[in-house]
Amino acid sequence: MKTGRKSLRTTLFSALTAVIIVLVLGFNLISNYFSIQKGLYVDLTPEGLYSLTDAMVRECSFVDDLDDGDKQVEIIFCADPDVLIGAQLLRPIYFMSLQLQERFDNIEVKTVNPEYDPTSVAAFKPTSLSKIEIGDIIISYGGRYRIQKPASFWSSGSDNSITHYNGEYIMASCLMSVTAKNRPVAYFVTNHGETYYDPENPSREENHYAQALYDLITGRGLEVKTLDLLASGGVPEDCMLLVINNPRSDFSVDPDRLSDLSYISETEMIDRYLVNNQGSLIVARDHALDENGKSRHPNLDSFLCDWGFEFTDAVVEDTDNHLGNSITTIYGEYSTDDDSFGALVYSDFAALPTAAKVVFSDAGYITTSFDRGNAFYESGDNSERLFMSFMDSFDSAKAKAKSDEFPQDGYIDTVNQGNMTLAAMTGRYHLDGYTNVAKRSNVFCVNSASFFSNEILGNYSYANHEVMSLLLEEMLFNDQYASNELGGSSANFENYGGKKLADTSLNITSKAQLEVNAFPILLFAIPVGALVCGIVVYTKRKYL
Repeated sequence: MKTGRKSLRTTLFSALTAVIIVLVLGFNLISNYFSIQKGLYVDLTPEGLYSLTDAMVRECSFVDDLDDGDKQVEIIFCADPDVLIGAQLLRPIYFMSLQLQERFDNIEVKTVNPEYDPTSVAAFKPTSLSKIEIGDIIISYGGRYRIQKPASFWSSGSDNSITHYNGEYIMASCLMSVTAKNRPVAYFVTNHGETYYDPENPSREENHYAQALYDLITGRGLEVKTLDLLASGGVPEDCMLLVINNPRSDFSVDPDRLSDLSYISETEMIDRYLVNNQGSLIVARDHALDENGKSRHPNLDSFLCDWGFEFTDAVVEDTDNHLGNSITTIYGEYSTDDDSFGALVYSDFAALPTAAKVVFSDAGYITTSFDRGNAFYESGDNSERLFMSFMDSFDSAKAKAKSDEFPQDGYIDTVNQGNMTLAAMTGRYHLDGYTNVAKRSNVFCVNSASFFSNEILGNYSYANHEVMSLLLEEMLFNDQYASNELGGSSANFENYGGKKLADTSLNITSKAQLEVNAFPILLFAIPVGALVCGIVVYTKRKYL
């Protein structure tokens, strides 16, 4: 009888043990999840990699003051949680973001897998140069976003070994950039016969001719001002966009002062702005030559040549795809190549059944001046310039040039035909070798004097306004930077580089950033689960 009762008790305890183990495992999984999400762990790293500093909390406190309806700042990790938790470079960034989510109501952390679900990141693909990959981090607010590589949150030495975790500085800078409330400025360049809008002189009659362009720019949230480069001595710091619209004379270069180190030409001022300030420039120029058969602006063209643009003086005609009776007022063809720059900007709009056409009037075509395909690599620098077609003509188009022998006969010689670039952009991408932060600047050109005119840009039956609005949204980035108290790249500050690592054996170029490694933290759920299992085993052994 005792044997029977013992056998029954053994069966009951065995069943109970199995149930408890299942419950403990479930509890452990759930607890580990909430331990990570709610920060219920002990940071055992000497650098405090998994702990928010008080300075970071103060720096990001502005997030809870955002008041734009139901908008939230999203920190999107392009990897599954198990990859984020197991990867050496990603794990501290992920845990930092989860703590920010816990601290601030206006921050939400998400994880997506761009390989399995490409549409989840389609809205954040900036250009054909930038592919969103496993491990990328997207910080987004409303329509503004920044994409960071895991390595950009770390600082490395000359041998590529990681020396500091600069994650708080980079994350705070991204949060400030995507939520910035300051109103950046677009400047119309003047003093070369340009067509521009002067907001300080609203009764100026000439403003009418640039009204549509002014409306486009202010509609993107920019303030508009005018800029005389010679009078100002350079491009102002608050400039986000420079506009050169149909200049009738050239930009000044004094050949007698080129050897003077203090002399800066107008085009050099623009170049410095683009290279140093991550600036953007849009240019509409007249393809036609002057009365002497020469370019109207050789100095400006020489500068734009350095940025990849070669302009032709031929006019593009299309007898099949033109507006009205004019075969020189033609339609551009939307690119359908998913990897092209143009498609990445306007593909959603172009796919609409009722999408209008983009119109070019009296336009020349553009080729690239870069020798190596469409790219140019700056010597001794981590910088690349890439020429990208934005919109081409249809295959039925022909380019006509004036005859050298009979120029009075007009455009009669066919010099090209088929798809020709009507508008293009060169993007400059610079990777800071110290901070691993990528910076970019943009130059957009169209070889037509009337492209930004009221007759074309202001006519909403055409798609010019819509497509240019999409382009400006792509071009206009205005980065802000967090306090150097969090890190940064300046050696003039005590905390430059971020949190200094005790172990610098990890190399920034290694695959370790996506490899699974042991936790240098202690989760509370693990010892709790072990304690419960120990009690069950002890009880079973004692009473069976």
